Amino acid sequence: MYRKSSLFTGLQGAKGVSIDRQRAMERRDFDYYEVRLRDVKLEDITSDEDNAEILQRLRDQDTSLDAIRITDEYNDNSCFTAGEGDDLGWLGYFIGKSKYLEDLIIYSWGEGQNIEAFIEGINRNQSIVKLHIDTDLRGASFRNLLPFFRNNNNLTHLYLDFEIGLECAQSIASALGDGQCQSLKKMSFENSNLSDEGFAVIATALRTCPQLEELHLERNNIGLMGCIALGETLRGWGTSNLTTLDLDNNQIDDQGLQALAAGMTNSSLEELFLSNNLVTAVGDEGAEVLADGLKGNTSLSSLYFDSDESNITDVGWAAFSKVLCDPSSINSTFLSNHIIKWIGENSPLDIRRYLALNGYAQSAMTKILKSHSDLDMEPFFQLKLKLLPVVVNWFESARSRMLANDLGESIQRQSLPSRELSALYKFVRGMPALTVTSYWQQLVMNAQAKRRWIGDEMRRLEDERLKLDGERSSLDHDEEAAWARLGGRPTKSEGEGSSNFASGAKRRRQE
Repeated sequence: MYRKSSLFTGLQGAKGVSIDRQRAMERRDFDYYEVRLRDVKLEDITSDEDNAEILQRLRDQDTSLDAIRITDEYNDNSCFTAGEGDDLGWLGYFIGKSKYLEDLIIYSWGEGQNIEAFIEGINRNQSIVKLHIDTDLRGASFRNLLPFFRNNNNLTHLYLDFEIGLECAQSIASALGDGQCQSLKKMSFENSNLSDEGFAVIATALRTCPQLEELHLERNNIGLMGCIALGETLRGWGTSNLTTLDLDNNQIDDQGLQALAAGMTNSSLEELFLSNNLVTAVGDEGAEVLADGLKGNTSLSSLYFDSDESNITDVGWAAFSKVLCDPSSINSTFLSNHIIKWIGENSPLDIRRYLALNGYAQSAMTKILKSHSDLDMEPFFQLKLKLLPVVVNWFESARSRMLANDLGESIQRQSLPSRELSALYKFVRGMPALTVTSYWQQLVMNAQAKRRWIGDEMRRLEDERLKLDGERSSLDHDEEAAWARLGGRPTKSEGEGSSNFASGAKRRRQE
C-alpha cells in the first residue's frame, strides 16, 4: 500500500507544507539529521510507509538488510522509492551509520531532493561492498563522493552506468589515483559515453590499482589514446590480477590493439572482448595482430569478436591456426598455445578442433601425434638410453588419454602402436653409433688415466732414488771415518789377515 505523507503533514496545513518544502530545499548536512533524529517519527519523515520501514531497519542495524535499491517505483522490500520530501536526506543519514549494508544500487533519484545531503551520508559509510550508480548525479559532482572512497576500505565493485564527461572522469581519476581504492576488484563504465581522452585519464589513474580483476568498458568511444594509456598501466602493473577486459563496441583499431598487447605480456588475462571494434573489421592484418598477441600467452582462455563481420580470410585464420598448433617441428608444436578455448564466433573447423583440444589435459600430446606422423628421435640421442623409458611412458600415456573426438579417432586410425614401434626402432637403431663412440671415448679416458698413473709413479721412484743416494753417501762417510780410526784402509794381504782374525773371533764366540 502506498501512503503519501509529506514531512510536516498535519502540523501547519497547506501553508506549512509549502514552507517545509522550501526548507527541504535548503542545504542540510549530517549534523542536521543527527539533531532531529530524537524528535521525529520515521513515518512522518518519508513519503511512503515502505521507505519508513527501510529507514527503521537501517536505524535498528538489521543484519538482514544488506542491499538497497533506489528507484522511482516500488518493486520489493529492498526497494526505496525516491519521492517527495526529504526521503533521500534521511536515507543518506541512516546509510552513513549502517554497519551491515553491502550493496547500494541507485537507479533513479525520482522526485527526491537533497541529493548532496544523501551523498554526504554515503561518505560516512564503511560497510558498502558494491556501489552501482545508474543515473546522473542531478547537478552534484562526482567529486563530492571522494570522501567515500577515502573512508571505505571494503568496496570491491564499482558500477557507473551514466554519461561521464571529462570533468567527471577527472574526479574518478582523483578517487583512484590517490591509492584510495586498494580493495576494488571490479569496475564497470558500460554505456557511459566516455571520450577517448576521458578514459585515458582514468586508465592512467588505474596504475595504483594492480589488484583489479575485472574491467568492463563497453560502448565508451575508446580509441588509440585510451589504449596507449591502458597498455602502459597494464605494463606498469607487472604481473597483474586482471582476468576480464571488456572493450566491446569501441573505436579500437590495429594500432590501438598493438598498444594494448604490449602491456599484456605478463598479464593473467583470461577473457578479452573486442566485438564491434575497428580492429575486427580490417581483415587479415587485424587477425595477425591478435594471433601475435597470443604467442606465449599462458592465461587467455577466451577472445571474443564477431567473425562474420571481421573480413578475415584463410590467410588471417592461418595465423591463428599456427599459434594453436605450429607443425614446423615437434618442439614448436609443444610450445604452441594450449590454453585458449574460444576465438571469435563461427571460426573455421580446424580452429574449432584445436580450441576443443585445448579444453582437455595433454592437448600438446594430441597435437604432436596429429601433426607429426613420423617422430624424429635423433634430437634425443644425446640423452642416450636414459630417455628410452621416457619415450615408452609417453606413448603409454598417449594411449590411455587419447581424446574421444574426431581428431583422436583420426590419430587412432594412423595406428598408434605402429608409430610407437617405429619411434623405438629409430631410437635403438641409433644406439650402435652411440656405442662405438662411447668405446673410443672410454679408450681415450683409460689412456689418459694410465698416463697420469705412470707419471705419478715416475715421480715417486725419483724421490726414492734421491733418498737412497743420500743414504749411500752417509754410509760412505761413516766407513771412511771408521778406517781413519783404524789407521787407514788395509792392503790386500792385510785385509785377508783381518778377515781370518774376524773368522777366528767368531768361532771362539760360538765355542
